[in-house]
Parts: sequence; C-alpha cells; structure tokens
Amino acid sequence: MISLVMTTYNGLKYISEQLESIKNQTVLPDEVLIYDDRSTDGTYEYVQEYIKTNKLDKWNVVRNKENKGYSLNFSDAMKESHGDIVFLCDQDDIWHLDKIKVMSEIMNSHPEIQLLASNVHPFYDGEHPQKVNFEKFYGQLVKINRIGSWIKPARPGCSMCFRRCLLENYDDVWFENYAHDCLLWGKAVLSETAYIYNEDTIEFRRHDKNASSRGGGSLKYRLEGLNTEIDIISRMLLFCKKDIRHEKYISFLSEQLVVYKKRKNILETKNVIRAFLAFPYIKYYGRSRFWMTDIFYCLKR
Repeated sequence: MISLVMTTYNGLKYISEQLESIKNQTVLPDEVLIYDDRSTDGTYEYVQEYIKTNKLDKWNVVRNKENKGYSLNFSDAMKESHGDIVFLCDQDDIWHLDKIKVMSEIMNSHPEIQLLASNVHPFYDGEHPQKVNFEKFYGQLVKINRIGSWIKPARPGCSMCFRRCLLENYDDVWFENYAHDCLLWGKAVLSETAYIYNEDTIEFRRHDKNASSRGGGSLKYRLEGLNTEIDIISRMLLFCKKDIRHEKYISFLSEQLVVYKKRKNILETKNVIRAFLAFPYIKYYGRSRFWMTDIFYCLKR
C-alpha cells in the first residue's frame, strides 16, 4: 500500500498545480492524506472542493483544531497514514507524473532501502527566493555511506519516500520544531538504509515563504541551527544507547556531539584560527562545506 502525506498552510496561490500533478500520476497512491494547519486564505476549502469535484474517494483532507506548526503537522499526518511506503509532499511543488511509479518500483526491487530521496529541479518564484545548491552524487542509485551526513538531509523532504518501519520509536527522538524529514533521514543513514535516486522527480518551487527558506544567513540563525543539531545529536545518542542494533554508532555520535559543541563556541567567539584547526574533524560535520562556512562566519563583520 502506498500513502501520500501532504501538509498545507495558506498555500492557495500554488496548490492547484501540485494537486493536479498528484491526481495525474501514472501510478496512483492508495491513500492521500492532506492536513491543513488552519489556513486563512481558503486553502482548506479549495482542497475540499477539489476532492469533491474530482471524486477522489481515496483522498482525505483534515483541518487541525489548532495551528500546530510545520513539523508537528507533518509528524502527526505521517503517523495517521497506513501505507507500507509513504511519500512526503509539499503544497507548492509540481511532481513529475511518473514520480510514484519510478520510486515505488525502486523500493519494491530493493528491500534493503528504507528511505529513498530523489533529485529535484529548482525553479524560482517571487522577488527574493533563496537559491539552493545540492550535493552532487554519481550513479543512478546511490547509497549514503557518509555517516556524518545523517544530521543534514542531502535532499529535501518532498523528494522522499520511506518504509513505515522508520516511524518506529519516532517520538523517542523527535522534539518540537525539529524537522520530520531530518529525523527520517537521520534514522535511515544511521541504519545504512538511505539512498538517492539520482534523477529529478519534482519541479521544486522556491519562493519567499518556503518553510526551508526562513532565517537568512545571519550568525544568529546559524547558532540556532547548531543548538537544534546539538539537541538532536544528544537525543539520537540516547536512543542508540537503548537499542543494541545501533550500538556501533554510539562512539561516533559521542564524538560528533563534542565537535558540534566546539563548533558552537568557535562561532560564538568568532575564533577563525580554531575554525581552521577543526579541519581534522570534518567527517563529523553534516556537510564537508560547513567547515568553510564556519570560517566565513568567523571572518564576517
């Protein structure tokens, strides 16, 4: 069974294209769950009418009783799904019509994969959208072997599908405001079951109000991000200590936690020499380029 989970919030401007791209998939999901987070622009009513007009009996839209925020809304929606394979979907992209077909076939052919992400093709809308750059991979189907990257997804959540088993113990690690896709990615990478399908499956819309575009490039924003990552490393470390299947990652996570606390101190003090000297620990960084970015922030006035 294939489930598709979408969350919406004030997305009326773009949502029609996304709904059409889902409705016209060459392989249709068995279940579409859309959780609206108290939209005030008519998004919920539009989706209701769209489902009714197109007689989509496998689709269901739910309006939250109160505003939950992006990550909690997605987390709750995922847990309400029933599929063995779950696709994540944002409100403002456009899916290639064979996305579900291609990715579900890969999942069915490769039982070792628990999470599969794809490439996306960014396009830009609005006056000040944040430009995006993604890490490059080579080969059509790529296993993620760099354990340090567990903390930062190589592809956006809207490109991902995953097996239901990744939701086991989800609430033991997740905390409010931590992105749902980051946690799914992290669990898959640490269990060596995360893969990239190295082809575009989405037209990935970037605009001023994207959830992943907020905060800008300020030092304050970067420090807030590091605090969140220190928190999730600590929680993942505790989780691994309770589960013998993840015992081999305890040493790595313990060392990574120390490195991230040092990174935070380096940025707080803007100590560029210590930032340079951190190079031997680059394997613990979510991305290799983050070492250079830390140096940039230390030099920035």
